[in-house]
Amino acid sequence: MIDLHTHLLPDWDDGPGDWEEAFNMAKVAQEDGTTKIGITPHLFRLTRYGDDFGLLEERMAGLKGRASRFQVQLYRGAEVYIREDIVANLKRHNLTVNGSCYFFVEFPADGMIAGGRDLFYKIMLEGYIPIISHPERNMVFAQRPELLFELVSMGALAQVTAKSILGEFGHKTKETAELFLKNNLVHLIASDAHDSLWRPPLLSRAVEKAEKIVGKEKARAMVTAVPQAILDNEQVPEYDRPVHPTKRHKWLNIF
Repeated sequence: MIDLHTHLLPDWDDGPGDWEEAFNMAKVAQEDGTTKIGITPHLFRLTRYGDDFGLLEERMAGLKGRASRFQVQLYRGAEVYIREDIVANLKRHNLTVNGSCYFFVEFPADGMIAGGRDLFYKIMLEGYIPIISHPERNMVFAQRPELLFELVSMGALAQVTAKSILGEFGHKTKETAELFLKNNLVHLIASDAHDSLWRPPLLSRAVEKAEKIVGKEKARAMVTAVPQAILDNEQVPEYDRPVHPTKRHKWLNIF
């Protein structure tokens, strides 16, 4: 399996504090059947050192130098908090997944930014494809799932968190994750791991649960074929078209 969203880089954000915990996380992932991990540290939110890109490069170099100690393959990425200058930062810094056109973008947990739809249009016009991190844990997407439908219909991808599928972020988040799965609004499953115990890099149980919702082939593809296509900078396989999740609400121009 491939886990493209993890906070495994030590002493940078709210992930592991040291290298030993990072090694422990990789061991947990390997024992669960994961062979490839994306390193996606927070940027512009929850960083310990004020988004010091020079220090980030030092941390990434340290990770590369220790790669032989990890029992999985590591790939560089980032989880970029959405902001107006996101395209400039994508161009200036190495923030995409494995140097591809794909990158993880994070929305505020309890809201949405004004002009988000237009910003996504500009991002994709520049040749980048956003992967929306854990939309099931975003209050606005949960309440207005048609907004996620619109962004996905524009060409964005979305990632659902393994623990959300299992109900470990609460019943409401589980319901939202299932809704997004049923309506083809999420494309890959990732752990969003932060440590080896409370938020570990585990995927297998969530994939088994997803199989009951979307079928075995698609659930497996969400941790194999889809993330592999992202790593290879190729078009992701399309299993089903996104479905509008509800017609009950009229549009509100919050984007």
